[in-house]
Amino acid sequence: MAKNWKEVKDAIEDDLDRIMWEEPVEVKMSRLGVFPSGAGTDGQYLSNLVFQVADTQAMSWWTAHPAMQRAIADPDFSVEHCKKLWIYVNAHMLHLMGDVSPPQCPAPWMNLPKLSQFCEDIIECFDTINTKEELNDLMWSWFNYMHRLNRWFFLVFPWELGEDYPRKTEAETRALIAKGELPASILNN
Repeated sequence: MAKNWKEVKDAIEDDLDRIMWEEPVEVKMSRLGVFPSGAGTDGQYLSNLVFQVADTQAMSWWTAHPAMQRAIADPDFSVEHCKKLWIYVNAHMLHLMGDVSPPQCPAPWMNLPKLSQFCEDIIECFDTINTKEELNDLMWSWFNYMHRLNRWFFLVFPWELGEDYPRKTEAETRALIAKGELPASILNN
């Protein structure tokens, strides 16, 4: 029997309450460099943090949320089209970030098992959604959840690393042009 969309919405909102004000353990693990899955490049985890910031951003306020809002508001899209769109723009990333695939990946790849579970729950409950209004109600909870996760990952990202990458001054840019590393035309903009 399929899950009812209201039950899925309640489960998402319960977890949203859990992560709203206190750093969730999955974010804390990531901040501290604990990835039981083995994720990371050459033994480091900065790339994982980059993906966590970027991918939760794309699956929330930057890409998926506005696309879904537009599709739901578009009279040319049926509720069934909107359900498919949500799957197309989210499912592969949600599973990548939260799936386990032993023995190579013995734990959730990006420390986010709830994402895989919620993805499956949302897809399973789609059969109980009959209107765009119902889908929009579920999506409101889902995207608030993803927004919050994105804010946590944005907050814990080590932005101070950017101090090692200062933007080039005009004089430094001209020196790069003089060395032939950049075309002179870039100064015309």
